[in-house]
Amino acid sequence: MSYVPTPAGRNLRVAVPLRAELSPEVEDLFRQLPPLNVTRTFPNTGDMAEAALAFVRAMFTAEDVDPRLRGILTLRTAWILNVPYEWEANVPTARNVGVTDAEITSVATDGPVTGLDATATLICQATDEITEDVAVSDTTLQHMLDVFGPTLTTKYILEISWFNLLSRFLASTRVPSDRGAPRSDRSSPV
Repeated sequence: MSYVPTPAGRNLRVAVPLRAELSPEVEDLFRQLPPLNVTRTFPNTGDMAEAALAFVRAMFTAEDVDPRLRGILTLRTAWILNVPYEWEANVPTARNVGVTDAEITSVATDGPVTGLDATATLICQATDEITEDVAVSDTTLQHMLDVFGPTLTTKYILEISWFNLLSRFLASTRVPSDRGAPRSDRSSPV
C-alpha cells in the first residue's frame, strides 16, 4: 500500500539523535524492547523515559479498548498530521489487529472518513475533531457516551490524544523510518 503521508512543503535537515548517554537502569529498560526507532528516541528524554514507556504500554494494553479501533485512530491521526513514521509503523500493526486494507484506504483520505462501520466512523470523527479542533464536539461526545459509556469514552479520548502527542513528538524529533525492521507479527511497539 503506497499511502504514506509526507510533511508538505518542508525541507527538514536537522534531527534529534536516536540515543543519548543513558543510565544503566534506563539502558536495561530499553534493551528489552524491539529495536524500533520510536523506542530508541525515548531514552533521550532522560528522567522522563521510563514514564514515556509506561504510557506507551498503557495505550497498547488498556482494558476494553478495541485494538482494531486503536489501530484505526492511530492511522487516522498519522494521516491527518502527515507523520510518515507513525503511518509506516502502524499499517502493519493495524493489519495484525484486524484492520483491513479497505479500512486503511478509507482512513487515508482528506475530509470525513466514509466506508467504515458505524463505530469505526465514530472513532474517526472523534479523531478528526481532537486532531484538528483540539476537542470533540458535544454531538460526537454524546454519541461516544451512548456507544461506549463514560469510562471507555474517556479511554478512547485519551488514546486519540496520546497518538496526537506521539505523532507530534515523532515529527518534531524527526524519527527516521524503520524500513526493514521486522513487524510481521507485532500488535504494539512494546
